[in-house]
Amino acid sequence: MSRQSRYETRTDEADLRRVRQLVAASEGDPLAPFALRPEKSYVFASGGAAAIGYRIRLGTAVASGDPVGSSEAWPAAIEAFVCDARSKRLRVAVIGAGERARPLWAQYHLSGVPIGRDVVVPAAEFTVQGRRFRNLRQAIQRSHNMGVKVEFAREGELSTDQVEELRSLMKRSRRDDSRGFSMILGRLFNGDAPDALIAVARDAHGCAVAAHRYLWAGRRDLSLDLPVRSSTAPNGVDERLIADVVQWSSENGVERVSLAFAPFPELFVDRNHLRVPGKVAYAAVHLLDPLISVERLYRYLRKFHAFGQQRYVMLRRRQIVIVALALLLLEFS
Repeated sequence: MSRQSRYETRTDEADLRRVRQLVAASEGDPLAPFALRPEKSYVFASGGAAAIGYRIRLGTAVASGDPVGSSEAWPAAIEAFVCDARSKRLRVAVIGAGERARPLWAQYHLSGVPIGRDVVVPAAEFTVQGRRFRNLRQAIQRSHNMGVKVEFAREGELSTDQVEELRSLMKRSRRDDSRGFSMILGRLFNGDAPDALIAVARDAHGCAVAAHRYLWAGRRDLSLDLPVRSSTAPNGVDERLIADVVQWSSENGVERVSLAFAPFPELFVDRNHLRVPGKVAYAAVHLLDPLISVERLYRYLRKFHAFGQQRYVMLRRRQIVIVALALLLLEFS
């Protein structure tokens, strides 16, 4: 039996129900819904008011995002997780720790390495007017000019034919909904997220050419889970989907829409003025291009001018190599 399988506990339905309730109570955390990714195990604070989802790779217990549940119980959840991991002689690391949780993890001698920022659009304040939104406005207009229309549905309300149509779109887009760890829930249409919002873009012929799935984070926030897009989709379709989802949100009591996560934005703002460490980091980030086009993602997300709080990997610096390998295995294998 591997060290990983020996120490990862099998999550039962009772634990999943508890975590779902904690996610529903987690306001203002766009990563909260991803705590429910099926293969995660959980450690609960004493009293059960907060929990941490994690997995084990290469002898490292990796927590995903901030604890879900009451922020007052976060210290107890973190203490329980660290004690559990160390009792099993596992390293401790966190991917996607936010600014509120960072000092709590630091108490256990973990250092924060910034890895990017949340991208969160306030629904009521969203606009595409003004010079700085020109690129976004033009992209959205291109989709209108091509006859693209957007429709919405709850995942649990989709018909069998609609599900098959979207599965076919995913296959054409070669998007794997099982990959990821900290910021993708995946497993579409398996019945676990019936309230997820599905936004579908159709071309002038009525064919589905792109779709976004959004998960509920608390009662007033939506988080983009998985975007899929056909190679034949007109330009501006993804921007149009987001703009229409934000508009839908403002009309339906949703306060914020998270567009995922912008990795290492500071590296791409003005790379011509980077110093030597920055240039090394820039080159290292581009080694990930076969897995994820980080700079391309940044240039897409910056159109919305909605960068939010910093996210961190928390680790012991002397363990940075082994932890980096564990994170790559979790996110991309």
